[in-house]
Amino acid sequence: MADIALGIDKIEYGTYGDGIPPTTWTEITDPIARDTVVFNFSEPTEFKVEAENLDDPVYIGNVKEDTDYIEFALISPTAATMEVLAGGTATTDKWEAPTAIPEIVKSILITTKTVGGNYWEYTIVHGKVVSRLSQAPAKQQEDQLLVRVYIQAAITSAGQKNTPFIREMKAAV
Repeated sequence: MADIALGIDKIEYGTYGDGIPPTTWTEITDPIARDTVVFNFSEPTEFKVEAENLDDPVYIGNVKEDTDYIEFALISPTAATMEVLAGGTATTDKWEAPTAIPEIVKSILITTKTVGGNYWEYTIVHGKVVSRLSQAPAKQQEDQLLVRVYIQAAITSAGQKNTPFIREMKAAV
C-alpha cells in the first residue's frame, strides 16, 4: 500500500522553544469534529520589474502576502481546553472568557492515522493560536470551538531562522 496521509489520529500542543519544537507534547483529548482540519497555505503573489525598452521583464519575483495557518474544530471542549486554546479562566467545568484578546503561542503537532505501516506528522513550530466558539448547540448539532493556528517565524534568541513548519512520515512502531 502507498504511503499516504489519511485521517487525523490526534492533535497535540506544547510550549514553543527557542526556534524549535518542544520535546514533550500534551494531547487534546476533546473530539476533533470530522472534516474540520484545514490546511491553508498561501500561494505567492508575483511581481515584475519591467523596463520601457524591453518586452520581457527584467526580473520576476514572488512575495508572500497571506499568513499560512491550520485550523480545526473541537466538539464541546472541556473548560480546561478552552482556557489553553482560547484564553480566559477555567475552574472545573466552568470557563470564563478573557476580558481582552489573548496572546496564545503554542507549538502544534497533528498526527495522521497509520496507513501501510506509516503515519505523517505536521508540526507548527511557532504558532499563534486564535479560537472562537463557531457553532452553537442545536437539536442535531453540538457546540464547537474553531481553532486557527497561524504559522509564525521560528527565530532563535541568537537570531537564527529555523523552519516554521515540518511535515514528516514516520514508521508505526
